Amino acid sequence: MTTEPARIEFTLDNDPHLFHGVKAILCHAAQRSGFSQQDQDALAAAAVDACRETFPLLNGSDSSLRLVVLDFPDRVEITIEHSGEVLPTAGLDSFCAGAEEGARGISSALLNTTIDRVRYDAKEGRARMTLIKYHPGAAPPQESPTSPASQ
Repeated sequence: MTTEPARIEFTLDNDPHLFHGVKAILCHAAQRSGFSQQDQDALAAAAVDACRETFPLLNGSDSSLRLVVLDFPDRVEITIEHSGEVLPTAGLDSFCAGAEEGARGISSALLNTTIDRVRYDAKEGRARMTLIKYHPGAAPPQESPTSPASQ
């Protein structure tokens, strides 16, 4: 296996028919990183849920999400980016604020440890959430309190 990550970048419109394609792309990236079928499906489901929950936050002029998928030998990173109201104290809850009450989404995926790490940042009217899933047996690197990933 190559150590260079594959980068897949695409724009996603709010069309439920497209989510099947997104799931296939995410499963492919997880498979390239050596994840089991169960972990591939769980990662893809968590990312698709995050996309579904993010669509209500989009500005009317920009009604699509930008996704970037990177597969490394030890992990998969999925970045979901959108424009919209970006709050200075925004975090995961406000990123997925449009979800229906009691909806099964990224929050339950995190509670069920489907995702190992979530990074969130907002700059210049764009919000970015990166979901990170490490390969079983690959330990996440320890981050200092001042590293960008922990902010």
